[in-house]
Amino acid sequence: MKLKFLGFALLAVCVCAVCCMCGSDSKTPDYEFPDGPDPDPDPQPGDYPAGLTVTEFTDDLGGGKQCLGFVAVADLKANPKLRFNAVHLPQQKTPSRIHAEFASANRGTACVTINAGYWWAGNSLSLLVTGGAVKSIENQTVTRNNQTVYPVRSSFGQMSSGKFETHWIYCVLDDGNKPYAFPSALDNDERTNTYMSAPPTSKTPGAVLWTPQEAVGGGPMLVKEGKNVAVENYWKEVFDGGGIAGTSRQPRTAVGATADGKLILLVCDGRNMRGSAGFTLAELADKLIELGAVDAVNLDGGGSSTMVGSDGKVLNRPSDTGSAEVIVERKISTAVVISEVN
Repeated sequence: MKLKFLGFALLAVCVCAVCCMCGSDSKTPDYEFPDGPDPDPDPQPGDYPAGLTVTEFTDDLGGGKQCLGFVAVADLKANPKLRFNAVHLPQQKTPSRIHAEFASANRGTACVTINAGYWWAGNSLSLLVTGGAVKSIENQTVTRNNQTVYPVRSSFGQMSSGKFETHWIYCVLDDGNKPYAFPSALDNDERTNTYMSAPPTSKTPGAVLWTPQEAVGGGPMLVKEGKNVAVENYWKEVFDGGGIAGTSRQPRTAVGATADGKLILLVCDGRNMRGSAGFTLAELADKLIELGAVDAVNLDGGGSSTMVGSDGKVLNRPSDTGSAEVIVERKISTAVVISEVN
């Protein structure tokens, strides 16, 4: 991403993704979503190769509310032909089109496709690394209370060893916008309106050059070392003013990994699509921990949240669909594809 896009500041983070409500302490207004169609009584996730499962879940949230979604779990050790792919789109496409065209990239056959990071005006605002090459960088500035803020946000990636890692990342100006990993989101806190006076650099204590083969950025960090860290990082990664509505229930997308190296992709519906309320970020983190995740990162949500199955059809009901009979997909700038090579 070119630096000229950094000027979009306040609009940049997630306007495309959610444009929705927050709960207590948030700055975005509440409003009610219309009822969507009744849930499909018998969704058909499709057929998948060995080592990859896709299942539907329905979680009782209490108070007559529930959350519906889909989870893909890939065991890349059990099936070495499975691949985790980060996909960058210079021109935005819908997830089902990305899925259908994936084979043309000579990276195998797409099995599952989900949306990935944030974007604005057709351009990625999140880190995207593929084949070891950085295709887009994390948004380096946002504006809060007329102040320039330098958010350090989380990313999920796979190293050349095959190991999955999550880190707080900032693409530092003093080393050519390369992604550096940090041990935390550093010293920003949107809840208290306290922010770093200058961006991190390659010399900031704890900074380490991060060189994944495939990586997607998003945020906030949901699970770290098996612990639910969603709420604290929602504020420290400076997301509340951006519109991802972390404390209210929304459609969500997330990526994580288990202690034994399995990959987890999760998409949940919200805004009453299929009768689903969605998850708060804290509820999403709890769900991922229940599934075995020891590390996980939130990705773009709202109308962008989409999972495409092996047959190329959208499994969930993206919220842009509303009451329409035909699924409405939002075009996105980055995606995650689980593929199988020959």
